[in-house]
Amino acid sequence: MKSQLRVTGSAAALSMALGLSVLGSVHSVQAAAPEVVGTASGPVKASVRGDMTSYFAIPYAAPPVGDLRWKAPQPAAKWTAPLEKAKSGAACLQPSNSFGRAPTDSEDCLYLDVHRPSGEGKFPVMVWIHGGAFTSGSAGGYADPSALVTKGVIVVAINYRLGALGFLAEPALRDKDGSAGNYGIMDQQAALRWVQANIASFGGDPKNVTIFGESAGGFSVLSHLASPGSAGLFQKAIIESGAYGVSGQLSQADLEAKSTEALTSVLASAGPDSPAACAGSELTAACLRAMPESLVRSKLLKAFTTAVPNVIPSVDAKVLPQTIKAIFVAGKNNKVPLINGSNENENDMFVAIAEMTARFSGKPPSFDPANRSFVMTPEAYAKGAEGLAAQSGHSVEDIKTKYYPLSAYGSDPVMQPSLAAGVAGTDSIFSCNGINVSARVAGQGSPVWMYEFRNQSAPPLVGSLGGKYSLSYKQGAAHASELPYLFNMLSIGGPEQTALKEAMTRYWTNFARAGTPNSNGVPAWAPYKSGKIQALDVADGGGVKPMAAAAFRAQHQCDGAWGKLTF
Repeated sequence: MKSQLRVTGSAAALSMALGLSVLGSVHSVQAAAPEVVGTASGPVKASVRGDMTSYFAIPYAAPPVGDLRWKAPQPAAKWTAPLEKAKSGAACLQPSNSFGRAPTDSEDCLYLDVHRPSGEGKFPVMVWIHGGAFTSGSAGGYADPSALVTKGVIVVAINYRLGALGFLAEPALRDKDGSAGNYGIMDQQAALRWVQANIASFGGDPKNVTIFGESAGGFSVLSHLASPGSAGLFQKAIIESGAYGVSGQLSQADLEAKSTEALTSVLASAGPDSPAACAGSELTAACLRAMPESLVRSKLLKAFTTAVPNVIPSVDAKVLPQTIKAIFVAGKNNKVPLINGSNENENDMFVAIAEMTARFSGKPPSFDPANRSFVMTPEAYAKGAEGLAAQSGHSVEDIKTKYYPLSAYGSDPVMQPSLAAGVAGTDSIFSCNGINVSARVAGQGSPVWMYEFRNQSAPPLVGSLGGKYSLSYKQGAAHASELPYLFNMLSIGGPEQTALKEAMTRYWTNFARAGTPNSNGVPAWAPYKSGKIQALDVADGGGVKPMAAAAFRAQHQCDGAWGKLTF
């Protein structure tokens, strides 16, 4: 694993190498965005934010409550007075203990935000699908995409149902066609249809739509590439760290069994909160839709994620008639130009979350990084190796001694288990699945560009309390650490970091505009079919440049430890 790197190089030199100016850009006088825009449901009023204009909390579907709970999204009610909101709508309901939980949530959550630049359209459109393990997150966490928007694109950020409300599949809730579940993906499809019907009024081009997302949002993009119902709703796609679940999708029967298990346990312990419609012993749609939100919030969200620890879209007979992998293998996926990538140290975030959780649970809690009693133990690493062995087909001993021996991870025995777990999880969950997706798409003849975000000096998203880093485990280019280089979420540091952000936002918006990341003076990015992957890094870490796909596969042991992973 690469060590943390200190940024000391010349920002001016890096900027020149990238062919970019990071000191700001000169804007000519441009037409202002319209103050009021008419949509098919009613008018919305703008919030002017410098060079970006936002239209917040636009309903794209009816509130999925009451009789609409666990149903496909329905059209939003019409309104007449201009809708004037100054911030994003409430996040969709999410477990109280979920990492990255939004501060406010509600079942009434099917809203989107539109952010557009000044000037005249038609602008390319980028639809952002947030991550959060399909249990947390919201559009509101990405309310400042100005680094993208000011490069001449419209960004639409959407909410979608999460956890039990978005992905539970109880037989009593089956649709007429026999399908159940994946309501969250149906919401995303409804939002994409809204874009097709309305984005021209905002100056956007409905024939030039790019969907992009990270983590669960990236897996959502994969789902749309596989789903027949998403065909024609977008023209390009970007997957960020989204291939993690391609070998773990449940069948409809399996998910229905787990959903019934969760619901039965909740209703058995509901007491006076159990609705009258649930008086019989048999679960019915009326019973489930009558459950008070308080019961869903206090018990069902947790019960569902206990029964289904890795919530991802399942096979449901409609949205996904087969697994995503099977659809791609059969060549039935929606074929569009693709950017696909992952981060060099993805699993560092999850190792860090485990340490942070242990510190909060300590008696007493401790947030002194010098106190290393909360880091992963060798016993915990050995337990994790059991799961890796089951996934890879190797023995536990192979994992611990051949592929990821503790002795390979520095000279400090206290930190070795955390370091080994970080690398092993990155390789097995993200990196090798990700490159397999790129290889499949390239083999179909579709244009695909692959990246690896390798910036070891990216600010950590986990572990900072009161402005101080509180963990013993030092993270590198961890899961989600590329997000502040696309959105204005937190301070990324000095000029070299800003130059990397400029390069990345140009790549993403170039691709949205023309179907290739190559334009506007950024370093050339070769397509995956050339055997190259683009390294995204600050100059001290190697810079923005091509690296061999074979070197990537070797670093992440994709042909050794993880040779049985396929896509």
